[in-house]
Amino acid sequence: MGDVMGGKKVHLQIFTPRGLKIEEKADMLVMRCIDGDMGVLPGHAAVSAALGDGILRIINNSRTEQKIAVFGGVAVVKDDLVRIMTTIAQRPGEIDLPRAEADRRQAELLLQERSEDVKIQSYQVMLRRALVRIEVSVYPQEDED
Repeated sequence: MGDVMGGKKVHLQIFTPRGLKIEEKADMLVMRCIDGDMGVLPGHAAVSAALGDGILRIINNSRTEQKIAVFGGVAVVKDDLVRIMTTIAQRPGEIDLPRAEADRRQAELLLQERSEDVKIQSYQVMLRRALVRIEVSVYPQEDED
């Protein structure tokens, strides 16, 4: 299958505090917002969205997919340009899988204990981030330049 929308692409830029980290072109993006997933195709209306902790999916040719772990931030969509400002964005090769597995186990153990609501929320965030990292890290990645 060819490109969506007659060859038009969405231009993705991901910025972290260190500057531009990732730049890609895509037929479609799917990102985790705080109120659910949002898909972006070429021609998408201008919008800003708060991001949650989750997986950003970059889709090309209706089947080639990359996954990036993104933890919070803001996405701004305008004129086929998607700019994401986040503290952390990790490709599969940047994730320490043993550490993510250890974080998952620790969070699951801590959640089994009776704790204050604030602690439970922080353990849930820890667990969610570990699960995101695990899923992204085991996803086959394309050869990077």
